[in-house]
Amino acid sequence: MDNTILTALIAAGSACIGALIPSLFSYLGKRKEYENDNKAKMEVIRRKAYYEYIEALQRMINVGNRDNFLLLQASTNKLLLYAGSKLSGLINQYYNDIIQKTLQSEPLTLEEQTKYQTDIFNEMRKELGITKEELDIVSMVRAGF
Repeated sequence: MDNTILTALIAAGSACIGALIPSLFSYLGKRKEYENDNKAKMEVIRRKAYYEYIEALQRMINVGNRDNFLLLQASTNKLLLYAGSKLSGLINQYYNDIIQKTLQSEPLTLEEQTKYQTDIFNEMRKELGITKEELDIVSMVRAGF
């Protein structure tokens, strides 16, 4: 093969690689930016869903009526979609135990409620990167009226 042709092929290959490398880095940078944006959006959705669940649980504790139960049910379902596997399992188990015990006319004891709530709150905090807290004394606030 002629040296001129070989030199031209090497130069063309180098030019292609030289053009491809910045494009590849640009693509990888945009992909990482896209992933970070999605994580940030999911974080906002999770925080809102966690708060809605806590709010629905508090309403159910304060006034255990059908509307508040349906609100708790809807917020539980939302969390089963957005929460991590451990938190989803805790919430599902808590919800099922509430239903089961209610059907048996044996509501969960204060200790059982406190344990579930502590575990759920701490797992929420863990998923959000917040330190764990003990809720043994506080638990969920019960209406005093």
